[in-house]
Amino acid sequence: MTSKPNLLTSAAPINIGIDVGTQSIRAIAFDPRGSEVAGAQRPTPARMIDGRNGEYDPDALFACVRDCLTDVGRQVRNRPIAGLAVASVGESCVLVDGGGRALAPALVWFDWRSEAAATALAEKIGKERIFEITGLPVDPTLTLCKLLWMKEHWPEALRRARRVLCIADWIAFCLTGEAATDFTLASRTLCLDLGARCWSEELVADASIDPALLCPLAPSGSPLGAVRADIRSSTGISGECIVAVGGHDHLVGSYAAGVTRPGMLLDSLGTAEALLLVTDSPLMDEKILRQGYVQGAIETHRALSYLGGTMNSSGGAVEWLRSLTGGVPHKSLIEEANAVGPGSTGVVFLPHLAYAPPPAPDLTARGAFIGLGAHSSRGAIYRSVLEGIAMQAGRVVDGLAALPGIGVPGEYRVIGGNSRNPLLIAIKAAVFGAPIIVVDQPEATALGAALLGGIAAGLWLDLDAALASIEQREHVVEPDPEWLAAYAEIRRRVFDPLQEALKPFNESIISTAAKRRGAP
Repeated sequence: MTSKPNLLTSAAPINIGIDVGTQSIRAIAFDPRGSEVAGAQRPTPARMIDGRNGEYDPDALFACVRDCLTDVGRQVRNRPIAGLAVASVGESCVLVDGGGRALAPALVWFDWRSEAAATALAEKIGKERIFEITGLPVDPTLTLCKLLWMKEHWPEALRRARRVLCIADWIAFCLTGEAATDFTLASRTLCLDLGARCWSEELVADASIDPALLCPLAPSGSPLGAVRADIRSSTGISGECIVAVGGHDHLVGSYAAGVTRPGMLLDSLGTAEALLLVTDSPLMDEKILRQGYVQGAIETHRALSYLGGTMNSSGGAVEWLRSLTGGVPHKSLIEEANAVGPGSTGVVFLPHLAYAPPPAPDLTARGAFIGLGAHSSRGAIYRSVLEGIAMQAGRVVDGLAALPGIGVPGEYRVIGGNSRNPLLIAIKAAVFGAPIIVVDQPEATALGAALLGGIAAGLWLDLDAALASIEQREHVVEPDPEWLAAYAEIRRRVFDPLQEALKPFNESIISTAAKRRGAP
């Protein structure tokens, strides 16, 4: 291990975190105190086919990363880079040939074209058996289902493939020539034996996919190797720059937020919203299967697990509304909504713009406003969207807490872009009925990745030591007692029963639309 740097000098080495997200790719450099010293970003290049499906060009993704690193290298000049790690979206995968070249596009993480493949997989192996191994319900977006779709539609590419890499692993492979994946990304493949913490080669083979395609598993923060000399030269990155095994973006963000103990809940607020509760071990209860929750493995220097649920349209619902209002600034909308008060003058929003999440998952669910009147102002409608997001998150957390042996979270921590919306966080605190710790780090995922890079480079012994060395900025939002009572009543009398009440109407809408398209 290298000696610990002098944290007070400008010559102290820095670490880079790369965040490959749905909307953007970021490379952020941090000093050993956790302060940002340089950064760059590019829009994530994706070719959308329709609202549900799309593809990434793996080479275009790496080109964006390389451009970001070049910008960072220019900003930090010759300051040495100690370590680097990559966090990314999950589920998507890259087929790589024996020469290290990408063979086909990568389906975007939320791509739904593998729905038929998922159904066939569940019928062939049995969803109960798959759950026993992976701890997951069969979901078309998971990597194994994507591979089965590729086998049918891109058979030559899959035949020539020698590795399947998750997006973060692909970027790290391009940087170093070494391949590995961590447990958080492996947990989103439907290929991981969750109890044994190894690949389930039997399951993968039974699905008619070659298990040899799966790359080695390693804890997040494990060293992969140095950035290739040609990339260091072309980007202007100085120092050896050891690349660490990274992970799934939400979980890597949780590292920076200090969510490292059982009972802590991370609320990661982005386009989608992930609510992840740290646990000691997996929970193999079929309620998870029926209620649509997910779980997975976490491993840095110690083994943990997580349970969680994802709302596919959270920040996305807010931006959808803003797009309908001509892009009014958040500040203006928040001011108008603050003047309205809890309950939004009777307007209630069901945020199912991308289906219903746990604990009552439903692909036929659709979003809805109820209680609209001629008096409903823009501020009331905006506030109702925030309230709907918060109350849906409350349903997700309540369902988690009710699972056998789980209980109410002991601490709530929030990260992500929408954590900077003070009204949303105040509403959430009232809905959760508990204080919320807001991590005042807009780039938590990138910082988490940078910490992993520093661990791999030997700057810190482990994640606990890394967290102890940084200056964490956070603030606490306490629940307003009056709001708490108001939202409890709205949930009990209106919001919680609303999804089931609208179900027959949503099914009729879908049936009618199918008839118009000429579907049988």
